[in-house]
Formats: sequence, C-alpha cells, structure tokens
Amino acid sequence: MSDPVHTIILCEDLQLRCFIRRFLLKSGWHARQLREVALPANGGAGVTWVKNNLPAEIKAYRSRNAHAETCLIVGIDADHETIETRIQALKQACADANVPFRTTGEHIALVIPKRNIETWLAFLRGEHVDETSVYPKYNEESQCKGQVARLDEMCRSRRLEPEPPPPSLLAACNEFHQIST
Repeated sequence: MSDPVHTIILCEDLQLRCFIRRFLLKSGWHARQLREVALPANGGAGVTWVKNNLPAEIKAYRSRNAHAETCLIVGIDADHETIETRIQALKQACADANVPFRTTGEHIALVIPKRNIETWLAFLRGEHVDETSVYPKYNEESQCKGQVARLDEMCRSRRLEPEPPPPSLLAACNEFHQIST
C-alpha cells in the first residue's frame, strides 16, 4: 500500500517542476507524498495552462485536505510581469471559475520566479543576478541538484546569500516556510 498524496505540484514547465520537487525531497518530503500535475502535452504556453488548471487543482486540494493534511504548490514564472501581476492573474482565473482563491491558513504556496527559474539557479550558483536578464538554461533539468541543496541550506538558516537575494526567491522561501509550519 502506498503513502497518501500530501502535496500537489502544479507548474508551468519541467525545470521549475524539477526544482520544486528536488527542493521538497531535500526538505524531508517523501516522493510518494508528491503528485505532479502532468505538463501540457503540446508544450504550449505554460502560464495559460497553469491559470486554466489552477481552479480544478484548488478544488482537489480542498477536497483532499478535508480528509488528510495536504499542500498545493503552484509554480509559474513572472516573465516580464511583476509577481503581484501574476498573482492577480491567478486570482482572476479562480474568480472566472467561481473558485475562491487561497485563504489564510490554507497550505497553498505560490512559487513565482522573476524573470524565470534560471535567475534563481544563477544566483544559487553564486552569480550576481538581476530579475530582468536572461540566464542560460540547463541541458538537463536534473542539473539543478546543487542549487537545490544550496537553497535548502539557506532556507534552513533563514539567510539567502550573497546579499541581496532576488526578491522573488526570498518570497518563495517565505511561501515554503508557510506550508511547512
């Protein structure tokens, strides 16, 4: 008999999903506790796909959470938008589907890299970054393993170095802290 699913991961792309999954595993989650929502088969616009699927995943989270403690982690790049603009778009997608957005006390984390996950990966490699430049992608998503370990250490110590960290990464650490307490 397998462990129940405790965490639902809804992401826009494979690299962000791999990063979040590895971070959760490094932080003590077990693989059997994770359910990753399948990515769009056609490789289309990930942002639109997440917005379209978010209401159903919030409903699934609430249904499951009524029986067993559950988390929902939503990973979406900010791209050229602000973090708040992305959050407002997610709220609007829920409103359009008549599904209330996350409320206080719900274990729903919004992981929103600004510009994209590659910005965080560069920072975690020790590079000085800004949230507008484009940073190189990895050939294989699993190459983020070292950066995940570094982030885990930083989040545990509650200190992102070198200063200043990307604001979106700091916000994500706070989101992870909210669902793990």
